[in-house]
Amino acid sequence: MELLAIVRRIDTDGDAILNYSEFAEFIRRGSAAGGGGGAGASMARSSPARASSANRAGTYSSPLKNTSPARQSSANRTGGRGGGGGRGGGSPVRSYPSPAGPRLRPHDEDELVHTLKDLCTNEQDLENAKVSLSREPDFNLRDAFDIFDTNRSGRISSSELYSGLNAIGIYATYEEVDLFITRYDGSGDRKLDAREFEKAFLANDAFANSQVARRPSNYTPRPIRRDDCF
Repeated sequence: MELLAIVRRIDTDGDAILNYSEFAEFIRRGSAAGGGGGAGASMARSSPARASSANRAGTYSSPLKNTSPARQSSANRTGGRGGGGGRGGGSPVRSYPSPAGPRLRPHDEDELVHTLKDLCTNEQDLENAKVSLSREPDFNLRDAFDIFDTNRSGRISSSELYSGLNAIGIYATYEEVDLFITRYDGSGDRKLDAREFEKAFLANDAFANSQVARRPSNYTPRPIRRDDCF
């Protein structure tokens, strides 16, 4: 489930296929250290593993190259190409063509590994938060949606999401709001309907979702604040 969430984040055109331009754009955002890039950059900058790798400038070696048994074994077979290496003393060593397309530099490979690790960790934290929210006895999706859908149009725009978050004491940036809309907007109209909004708050746990689905609205007339329904 974590890898599926990562694919959805990188897949900007929503076709469930990662092409080279989407992957390259994700790498550029994740490597824009100090430039105030997107979500990948902020998570990559916060990774303690990245900080330690930056200190190995002179003696750098990629974690993928060091830990992969397949790579180590293939490296050991290169010396036996001339004869005598391998089983029986005369087994030829197969050579495979290099994959077409650009190859990552060691530093970029390290950045990719740690960024993907951070994304997996954050997705797991998000899933745990959704499960925890589903256990709150007063939380329901109808009232949560109405906090932001102030004009009762059935769709939440970026401006409505931004003002609704501010009204309940969450001061997100416009970039964060746009990323949220992009992630859960399945129709591509830059707005969230009720079903898309549900996906943002429902966990992958079927039992947790059933608890939320059974709860009716807590609506009370003339609330003092938008979230007084909870």
